[in-house]
Amino acid sequence: MLGDDPNRAADELARWAEKLQHTAQKYQDLQGRMEAIAVTESSADNRISVTVDANGVTTGITLAAATRGMDPAAVAAELMACTRRAQARLRNQVTDLVHSMVGDDGAGQAIVGQYATRFPDPDPVAPPAPAEPVYTPPAAYTPPAPAQPPQGTRKPDRDRTVVPDEPDEDDLYYRRKSWLE
Repeated sequence: MLGDDPNRAADELARWAEKLQHTAQKYQDLQGRMEAIAVTESSADNRISVTVDANGVTTGITLAAATRGMDPAAVAAELMACTRRAQARLRNQVTDLVHSMVGDDGAGQAIVGQYATRFPDPDPVAPPAPAEPVYTPPAAYTPPAPAQPPQGTRKPDRDRTVVPDEPDEDDLYYRRKSWLE
């Protein structure tokens, strides 16, 4: 109970309201600073970089010209790895920002907890894919055998070209005609 003195009770309510206003202002400042955060992570060879915003959403992807010719699966894996590393750095930056601006109160801990849950540390890095495509000399190359279409399909045989041995009447007739006629 606030006591029997109405003046003292009014003073305590005023201090409590001022404290609430001060706390609300700290959280508004925190929100503004968090919205401005963007984190960029790059691959070890700087061929790929990914930027995430304060929500961990990818806002930018940069692929260097050297990614041309790379295995698409390796590019996709590196994009995901860069994204996870950027999100983990985001989590660390948000944690530091929350601790510096609002301290360890319950609401601040809830924010930190949400980021920790959403953006855990990335898995250990797998060995990088070969940087350059593997060259197979022409002498060692043998084309794969053409796949046979399954029975019951009407797939045309595109690998075989059939040409008549000698021209027929229609061929001879149209050879003498101009396309302008």
